[in-house]
Amino acid sequence: MVLMFWWLALILLVLAAAGVFLFRRPKATASSLAVAHSGRMTSLPGFRRAMRRRLITSVAFLGVIVLTGISTLAGIARPAWIETVNPEKKLRDVMLCLDVSGSMLGYDADLLEAYQELVDRFDGERIGMTVFNATAVSAFPLTDDYDMVQNFLSEAEEGFRTWGAEGTDYSWSTSPPNIGGSSLIGDGLVSCVDNFDRQDETRSRSIVFATDNMLAGEPLFDLNEAADIAVDANVRVYSLSPPSILTTTQTKELRSVSDRTGGKQFDMGSASTIDRIVDEIQSQEAENTPGRSHTIVHDMPAVPLGLAVFGLAGVFVLAWRTKS
Repeated sequence: MVLMFWWLALILLVLAAAGVFLFRRPKATASSLAVAHSGRMTSLPGFRRAMRRRLITSVAFLGVIVLTGISTLAGIARPAWIETVNPEKKLRDVMLCLDVSGSMLGYDADLLEAYQELVDRFDGERIGMTVFNATAVSAFPLTDDYDMVQNFLSEAEEGFRTWGAEGTDYSWSTSPPNIGGSSLIGDGLVSCVDNFDRQDETRSRSIVFATDNMLAGEPLFDLNEAADIAVDANVRVYSLSPPSILTTTQTKELRSVSDRTGGKQFDMGSASTIDRIVDEIQSQEAENTPGRSHTIVHDMPAVPLGLAVFGLAGVFVLAWRTKS
């Protein structure tokens, strides 16, 4: 908490003190008149009660004036809370890239559940999702609207758990009848890379690539060529594989591709997988994200000025009581 205009409040305080000093000086009296037997009057219980009430009212009146003045000066001094914001957190993009081919249908619902947990751990990153099989479909573009992201992920999870009876079914949209083949892994990765926007900005970009890497068609790009495209675009690939293929050749290839892009390979079977992915993205990616901190000033004059208003009302009430 800081006072932005403390000097203005100090100037007003000095002026107020000078005004009190000038206008409250006691005036000289030419003579005084003695009153006989005044001791009897001042010793009366009624007189003492009246003087006690007057003293209490005067003290309260002075106290309210002082508190009102302090509150007013505090509001004029512009109390503020200063926050330093690091823009690096806002310059990270994460694309969720999901293989929805036939060999992955038994895992996709669990993967989408893991994606939802992943999004819960992020803070400030823009999230997007692309699903692919014979062709790729953008489920939603990069956005920082996490409520919308969770809604799309939940609908997609429901679609895979009910085999398209409820929720959103992506299996048909990614397998059009005019396109042959399926599970085109390299093409899917290239599509995920292409769905990053703001190419003119220096941003940190990463892909969480969930696939079993079981190719079942003739892709335009094989996985190594797709990895070259990701490297050229400065996109890191963090691959996420179902636990049933942990020691296969396909998993080794995914690990090699992830390492080449600066990412890592993870498996769904580990309880710490989500934590590790988030830590990798938020730590390594932050190091590669340029940005300068900037300061935001949050004005907070409402409380002192509100007290000043109530204090002013109290001054009028006590002034009326004192006069009466």
